[in-house]
Amino acid sequence: MQRRYRSILDLKKNESAKTLAFSDPELACKLTAMGFLPGARVEMVRQSPFGSAYYVKVDGVRFALREEEAASILLEV
Repeated sequence: MQRRYRSILDLKKNESAKTLAFSDPELACKLTAMGFLPGARVEMVRQSPFGSAYYVKVDGVRFALREEEAASILLEV
């Protein structure tokens, strides 16, 4: 059985999913320090008008992420 993942880039506005892991080990340290822990619920607040930034909420705290940071966060399907 093959397991499929999504990233924050795949979420629609007001959609949420559970964080599973990170695809980029270098960004993983930064993101976990910010509060993106495995098991945390991530909700898409909105995307910037030109698509280069993503505004999300994790455990009630809002964050702005660059596209490469958002793409490295793997979410449960």
